[in-house]
Amino acid sequence: MKRLTLVLSGILILAVASFAKDFRVGIIVSSRIMEEYTEAVDAQQILTDEIAEWQRQAQDMETEIMALEEEYQQLALVLSEEKKAQKEEELTRKYQEYRQYQASLEQKAYQRNQELFKPINEKVQTIIDRIAQEQGFDIILDAVGSNIAYADPQLDITEQVLAELKKQ
Repeated sequence: MKRLTLVLSGILILAVASFAKDFRVGIIVSSRIMEEYTEAVDAQQILTDEIAEWQRQAQDMETEIMALEEEYQQLALVLSEEKKAQKEEELTRKYQEYRQYQASLEQKAYQRNQELFKPINEKVQTIIDRIAQEQGFDIILDAVGSNIAYADPQLDITEQVLAELKKQ
């Protein structure tokens, strides 16, 4: 369905372009912008570091659970029924906490990604809008994730966008 929508969008753009006088199209490569724009690189590093820390915390929780299980196995024969029940309850609670933490990591990473990249995406979009207006582009397409197999390199305004971002 998504592919069909993209194909139909491309056909529509070509149809409009063939009828419109002086129809101007620009292309950006958003992945290149995100790889070369310092704020985006810094934000990605922050996100990567935070995710690594969260994974270390998960590993620490797992290590603690394994140690508790080992301790329980070693002491199971000498513990009273009450103490066994307490240890089993503690193990169950720790395991549930670990599973909940693991389950929350993906959402936590997604939210942090949004927090870090929303202002960057807004800056990039503002610059693209300004370039489009100043230079009279009717449409600017992102070559990443689209079905653009070829575009004249003269249509690529990625370098202009990067230059404007560096000015800020």
